[in-house]
Amino acid sequence: SNQKAMLSIKRRALPLVPAYCITTHKSQGQTLSKAVIDLKLPNETEDIAAVYVPLSRFKRFIDVAILRPFDYEVLRIKPSKWQVAEIERLDKLYIDTQFRFSEYFQ
Repeated sequence: SNQKAMLSIKRRALPLVPAYCITTHKSQGQTLSKAVIDLKLPNETEDIAAVYVPLSRFKRFIDVAILRPFDYEVLRIKPSKWQVAEIERLDKLYIDTQFRFSEYFQ
Protein backbone atom coordinates (compact mmCIF):
# COMPACT_ATOMS: atom_id res chain seq x y z
CA SER A 1 0.00 0.00 0.00
CA ASN A 2 1.22 3.44 -0.95
CA GLN A 3 -0.62 5.46 1.67
CA LYS A 4 1.11 8.35 3.39
CA ALA A 5 0.55 8.53 7.13
CA MET A 6 0.38 11.83 8.92
CA LEU A 7 2.65 11.95 11.93
CA SER A 8 2.42 14.65 14.59
CA ILE A 9 5.45 15.31 16.77
CA LYS A 10 5.76 17.62 19.75
CA ARG A 11 9.12 18.72 21.00
CA ARG A 12 9.97 20.25 24.35
CA ALA A 13 13.21 22.01 25.11
CA LEU A 14 14.82 22.29 28.49
CA PRO A 15 16.76 25.52 29.03
CA LEU A 16 20.00 23.81 30.03
CA VAL A 17 23.30 25.62 30.03
CA PRO A 18 26.67 23.89 30.29
CA ALA A 19 28.13 24.55 33.72
CA TYR A 20 30.66 23.33 36.22
CA CYS A 21 31.27 23.73 39.91
CA ILE A 22 34.29 24.88 41.86
CA THR A 23 35.12 25.01 45.53
CA THR A 24 35.41 28.19 47.55
CA HIS A 25 39.17 27.66 47.70
CA LYS A 26 39.38 27.34 43.91
CA SER A 27 37.44 30.59 43.46
CA GLN A 28 39.85 32.65 45.57
CA GLY A 29 41.50 35.33 43.48
CA GLN A 30 39.01 34.98 40.64
CA THR A 31 36.33 37.34 39.41
CA LEU A 32 33.32 35.38 38.22
CA SER A 33 30.80 36.67 35.70
CA LYS A 34 27.77 34.76 37.02
CA ALA A 35 27.24 31.92 39.46
CA VAL A 36 24.94 30.10 41.79
CA ILE A 37 26.34 29.81 45.31
CA ASP A 38 25.28 27.66 48.24
CA LEU A 39 25.48 29.38 51.62
CA LYS A 40 24.01 26.47 53.58
CA LEU A 41 27.18 25.48 55.39
CA PRO A 42 27.90 22.32 57.36
CA ASN A 43 27.21 22.88 61.07
CA GLU A 44 30.87 22.63 62.06
CA THR A 45 31.98 25.36 59.66
CA GLU A 46 33.28 28.41 61.47
CA ASP A 47 35.57 29.70 58.73
CA ILE A 48 34.75 33.28 57.80
CA ALA A 49 36.12 32.64 54.29
CA ALA A 50 33.41 30.03 53.66
CA VAL A 51 30.92 32.86 53.20
CA TYR A 52 33.05 35.89 52.38
CA VAL A 53 34.94 34.35 49.46
CA PRO A 54 31.96 33.18 47.37
CA LEU A 55 30.05 36.42 48.00
CA SER A 56 33.01 38.59 47.00
CA ARG A 57 33.80 37.02 43.61
CA PHE A 58 31.38 39.21 41.64
CA LYS A 59 31.36 42.77 40.39
CA ARG A 60 27.57 43.07 40.66
CA PHE A 61 25.20 41.48 43.15
CA ILE A 62 22.74 40.76 40.33
CA ASP A 63 25.25 38.22 38.95
CA VAL A 64 24.87 35.99 42.03
CA ALA A 65 22.06 33.52 42.64
CA ILE A 66 21.70 31.87 46.05
CA LEU A 67 20.92 28.16 45.62
CA ARG A 68 18.65 27.64 48.64
CA PRO A 69 17.56 29.19 51.93
CA PHE A 70 20.33 29.48 54.50
CA ASP A 71 20.78 30.48 58.12
CA TYR A 72 21.56 34.22 58.20
CA GLU A 73 23.87 33.59 61.14
CA VAL A 74 26.50 32.43 58.62
CA LEU A 75 26.81 36.10 57.64
CA ARG A 76 27.87 36.86 61.22
CA ILE A 77 30.75 34.39 61.45
CA LYS A 78 33.63 36.11 63.18
CA PRO A 79 37.31 35.41 62.52
CA SER A 80 38.83 32.71 64.71
CA LYS A 81 41.48 33.55 67.31
CA TRP A 82 44.26 32.31 65.03
CA GLN A 83 42.92 34.39 62.12
CA VAL A 84 42.88 37.52 64.30
CA ALA A 85 46.40 36.70 65.53
CA GLU A 86 47.59 36.28 61.93
CA ILE A 87 46.04 39.59 60.87
CA GLU A 88 47.75 41.29 63.82
CA ARG A 89 51.06 39.63 62.91
CA LEU A 90 50.74 40.82 59.30
CA ASP A 91 49.83 44.34 60.44
CA LYS A 92 52.94 44.43 62.64
CA LEU A 93 55.06 43.08 59.78
CA TYR A 94 53.68 45.82 57.51
CA ILE A 95 54.56 48.53 60.06
CA ASP A 96 58.05 47.08 60.54
CA THR A 97 58.57 46.88 56.77
CA GLN A 98 57.31 50.43 56.33
CA PHE A 99 59.79 51.62 58.96
CA ARG A 100 62.76 49.68 57.54
CA PHE A 101 62.06 50.70 53.94
CA SER A 102 60.49 54.10 54.46
CA GLU A 103 61.86 55.43 51.16
CA TYR A 104 59.43 53.10 49.32
CA PHE A 105 56.38 54.18 51.36
CA GLN A 106 55.91 57.84 50.52
